Amino acid sequence: MTEKKRQVAPAGSFPLRSFWFLSAIAASIAAAVSSYAFSDGDFPESTIHMDAVASDNNDNCRPAEISLYDKSIRAGLLYDVSANSVVWEKNPDQAFPIASLTKMMVALIAVEDVFEGKVSLDTLVKVSPEAAKMRGSKVYLRTGCCLSVEELLKAALISSGNDAAYLLAQFLGGTESAFVNRMNRRAAQLGMKDTAYSNSTGMPARDSRNDNHSSPSDLLILSLEMLKYKDILEIAGMSSAIITQDKRTIKLRNHNGLVATYNDVDGFKTGFTLNAKYCLVATANKNDRRLISIVLGASSRNVRNQFTASAISRYYEALGMGGLEPKTSFAAAQCVKKTPVSHVSKETTAAFDAGAGWRYQVKRGDTLYEIANRYGCGVAELKDWNQIRGNRIDPGQTLAIYQPLPGGEKGESSARGSSATVAENTAAEESSGSPTVHLYKVRRGDTLWEIAQKFDGVTVKDIMKTNRIRRAKALKPGTTLKIVMDA
Repeated sequence: MTEKKRQVAPAGSFPLRSFWFLSAIAASIAAAVSSYAFSDGDFPESTIHMDAVASDNNDNCRPAEISLYDKSIRAGLLYDVSANSVVWEKNPDQAFPIASLTKMMVALIAVEDVFEGKVSLDTLVKVSPEAAKMRGSKVYLRTGCCLSVEELLKAALISSGNDAAYLLAQFLGGTESAFVNRMNRRAAQLGMKDTAYSNSTGMPARDSRNDNHSSPSDLLILSLEMLKYKDILEIAGMSSAIITQDKRTIKLRNHNGLVATYNDVDGFKTGFTLNAKYCLVATANKNDRRLISIVLGASSRNVRNQFTASAISRYYEALGMGGLEPKTSFAAAQCVKKTPVSHVSKETTAAFDAGAGWRYQVKRGDTLYEIANRYGCGVAELKDWNQIRGNRIDPGQTLAIYQPLPGGEKGESSARGSSATVAENTAAEESSGSPTVHLYKVRRGDTLWEIAQKFDGVTVKDIMKTNRIRRAKALKPGTTLKIVMDA
């Protein structure tokens, strides 16, 4: 019988905790895909270059920077399991297509059945003609061959095999449709109110409105439930595996490239369709501090992976634990070398602060104009940061504000730390007179020289360096620039 870990309680509602991150303006990375409804198997993660890395290369290495409020993802969150705290979120309760993240629920139900003694991991399952004909991401199961439940779980979670997920659904539910009903019932039992499944694979439905969908908050509930089972984590944390059918070896490579790239990342699942875009639920465990990162609707695989690695690594750094440790020489080569804390420059500190902000919960009678006036920003900036199209805001709605408050005023929830360590570091920085970071939205006709003149002591070179602008002509109206000024 599989071992079940009980130290993580099921999640209900999640309190918001803010923290500060190193954040930089992310380059827009376009995903060039055709009109075909691809699955994530058509875009396998790069998990080659498995050379060992010397340990001294790991200490000061971190993933490429990407902004926490970058528009190239639809929704997501970062959750600190130990602190029972959401430390960052974007559209947490809004449902989006989830593609192959669907297979997480398939895996959970399968392992629950094993734990309850209905089947075992060694139970053999005969490949059906329907499973063998599955399209999209697949491991090419052959009709009539037999594989164990454990092998099918590996094929579904590691290589995102639609054929393996479908076969598990058929076997455990009698029919796929019956199993999908189980999936929806289990989601309801867990309190996943924004989730609905129409198939067991995550492939697009004929009507896109029926695509499997979920929200970051719901996927967090599912992830916490999955963490109770050691077998799921062991499988999802494999960078590669081998299964056999009819004496034929099938080599599986994990579509979650972060598992093969970083020592601390040990799950869970990727997903991709044209409607869902690039999705990833990842979990990492460093010094017994487990985090869960959820990203939905990223514009490209690189954005998805960089965003996830960046958020996880920076939070670990904020806790004083150091960032993610690269597993391979290839990963180490992609990292940005980190300057020791005692030698961090004012400019670096300012860049670290640039991703910080406040959370404001809308009260009855509030208007965007009043909130913007209170926080010293523009209505257009408020709408841009929170992806608000019109002027309507609702009581209870949480707004993200990335703007220093006038006169040192504090918002209701400072985004500068969910731990004593982070709070102490921030206090030390503020008392020592750290630089001020302003956000400036480029207007039509603006030039870098004109913008620099608006801020004392700031040069065109400073703006270009802070915002990673290579050519002055690349400046576009609507772009938000970070302006760093010495205190």
